[in-house]
Amino acid sequence: MRHLIHCTGKALRGRTPWLPALLLLVGLGTASAQSADIPAPPLPWGSTPDDIPEGTMIIEGDIIVPIGFNQIDMPWADNFWPNGVVDYEFDGNVTADNRVRMRNAMALWSAVAQVTWVEHGGTFGCGLFYCVHIQNSNENNSAVGRQFFRQTINIFNWTLPFIIAHELAHALGFWHEQSRTDRDTFVRIEWAHIQPGEEHNFDIASGSGRYGPYDFDSVMHYGQFDFSRDGQRTITVLPPNESWQSRIGQRDHLSRWDQLIMSFVYSWPNWRFVDGNYGGFFEFGTFLQPYRSLIAGINSTPTGGTVWIQPGAYTADGTWNRAMTWQAPLGGVTIN
Repeated sequence: MRHLIHCTGKALRGRTPWLPALLLLVGLGTASAQSADIPAPPLPWGSTPDDIPEGTMIIEGDIIVPIGFNQIDMPWADNFWPNGVVDYEFDGNVTADNRVRMRNAMALWSAVAQVTWVEHGGTFGCGLFYCVHIQNSNENNSAVGRQFFRQTINIFNWTLPFIIAHELAHALGFWHEQSRTDRDTFVRIEWAHIQPGEEHNFDIASGSGRYGPYDFDSVMHYGQFDFSRDGQRTITVLPPNESWQSRIGQRDHLSRWDQLIMSFVYSWPNWRFVDGNYGGFFEFGTFLQPYRSLIAGINSTPTGGTVWIQPGAYTADGTWNRAMTWQAPLGGVTIN
């Protein structure tokens, strides 16, 4: 899903690519030598920089996972933050100005979803468990979703708010867009141009979910030259979407689907979700555990709320006297 859920699931606006391929060839992993106004290059697969937790490594350029993690077989992210509340603390190496920049990037997500960032200070910060520790670094990286112990977000590009937003989205449970299972219908991976040993960064996660159209505009998509060995692109956008070629990998806005899917995962209290094709056991009316029946969704929606309906045929005979909105963002809904 976005590659959340990429529910690798997708209004602010576009995303700047990572560094040009030539710089990746000569400077991969050397962000300390770069300007903070130029995106730090993605790190090689399996990197273990000093500022990530012991026993972890980097995959996909900026994701912190346990050493030995198998991306292809990973269970899809479901480790979201309960009620959208994220406890965090700053390392002492984060300046006052950069703390303001981080809070501003957090506000981008809070403006579109029910996400609340709770800052902790003092000697003990937010403790040892379920705590996001934000620190100044030579790289940009984060774990995906809520971790049991204290987790780290490293930031180098403090002046580029949508790079920070990208790492925050990882912490909220989102992976990369081009890892979703339908990826090869929309883009072609140019394996011959990928740096030797970095091919795993382009794996499809077989257990991934997906929601909505493939989002070339997502702030969670790779750039067209990421991990290039020779200055040639590593991702080619397939027809009829070639106009997106130079725009994938943007880091200057949240796409419509970035915002919508984040708002679904961390939804507002008066929203309910209906999916007649839902195959799970529990039905709570949430995005991940929706009602199968449209009637159930309507009856549980508070006055002024919204029912989000997935494609399918539904029965909804009845009369309702409460104001509400019915939305079908993917279309394909028939109500008899």
